[in-house]
Amino acid sequence: MCVHDGSEEIIGICRIQIKKEILEVVLLKSFQDKTNAEDKSIGFDYQYYYFLYQLLALEEGQNIGIEVKDDVHIDLDDGKQVLLQLKHSIQTNASGKIVNLTERDSDLWKTLYNWVNIINDPLDGRAKREQQLDFIEKTTFILVSNKASNSSNLLLKKIADFKLKVISISDLKQYLKDLQSTTADKEINSYIETLKIQTLPWLTNFFSKLEFQLDQDDLILKIKSRIKSKQVKESKIEDVFNAIDSNLRQRNYINTKLKLKNVISFEDFYRDYHVYFDKGRNDKLPINKNPVEFDKPLEEQLFIKQLIDILAIDSTAKSEMLKLASYMLQINNHLREWLNRGLIVQEQLDEFNKDCIAKWQNSHDEVHREIKLDLKMFGTAPSERNIILTGLKCLDEVRKNELIFEETVLGTELSNGQFYLLSNEPYIGWRIDWEEKYNNDLAKKSL
Repeated sequence: MCVHDGSEEIIGICRIQIKKEILEVVLLKSFQDKTNAEDKSIGFDYQYYYFLYQLLALEEGQNIGIEVKDDVHIDLDDGKQVLLQLKHSIQTNASGKIVNLTERDSDLWKTLYNWVNIINDPLDGRAKREQQLDFIEKTTFILVSNKASNSSNLLLKKIADFKLKVISISDLKQYLKDLQSTTADKEINSYIETLKIQTLPWLTNFFSKLEFQLDQDDLILKIKSRIKSKQVKESKIEDVFNAIDSNLRQRNYINTKLKLKNVISFEDFYRDYHVYFDKGRNDKLPINKNPVEFDKPLEEQLFIKQLIDILAIDSTAKSEMLKLASYMLQINNHLREWLNRGLIVQEQLDEFNKDCIAKWQNSHDEVHREIKLDLKMFGTAPSERNIILTGLKCLDEVRKNELIFEETVLGTELSNGQFYLLSNEPYIGWRIDWEEKYNNDLAKKSL
């Protein structure tokens, strides 16, 4: 606050200071809003990855859901259920570690408050105490958080002591009364009140079924560990994780859009996802059709020029060029990735390229045999029309090859892409005069 004596000069300075203070408040609010948004975003991811983590531990006859009965819930095969509340924090203490779950933690008490209301919900047919006790009996309540466990949280200690029969339910209820009387925060105070007013039998059953899973962080590492436990090869864990993650997110999105509940059974998960685990257990190389990026104009790709020169594509057919270039870049990216990840070695790649060139050579020799014979016997040079026709025949024959690399069937797109890749160097060509036509003008280059 600016204090002044009424002079215009001082008033002007004060106005500047006030404007500066207002600007600082606005900037601070914007940063806080951004922080809150980031916190919410990671909170959603935390919930989803915990859902995936538990999905991988599902057993026959069980179902798991996200944002249906609770943040996450598990229906067991004996008619019982597990309700899980997920609470993630990005707050750290002075040493940079995630903060502890405290005795008056707002996340903790909001969770307990929510569960009281779920248990006592008359709209779900639980207006009477007997119905509420039946619901508690068939339910396990688990608070999951990345916040740290600690011995100073007296609430957790009292609950643990009650479960061990060190203290009675009356002792635990008295503790709640004492805690409430020393809690200044009105909202948390009201949450404590909601729990405290329940009957002793109600509290006995509830605290017996209440669990805490704290220090739950690094969920992606935990998920990958569970994938590994299903006998997936170390080199394939990342691929299996990415495949399941991508497909599960898509499934959840579609269900939400169609207003369907995001619940999946063990049987559904096995039926729809076992193929990804199967791929992770065999020796086949992983194939992922990821988006590709082009770092140079399509017309500058030599393999495109080769195709244009035999009229296989038109020089204005951009969409066709884009499609064929994507085939080439897909196989190039796969070969590089397999090499970088140690799934193959350079010698294997060299042998594969040699074999592909040999396949091309057989086709090239076959379709150009008549032209070569005319040249050798009669000195008759082929017409441009014949060069183009035989070049097209060579391309057609080569495209029929479905390549197999280290027991992995590449399929038509990647197989064709491999030959486009070789023709881009150029190690192969379609015309009879391809070496003279392209190697004289262009030095060999690599992608």
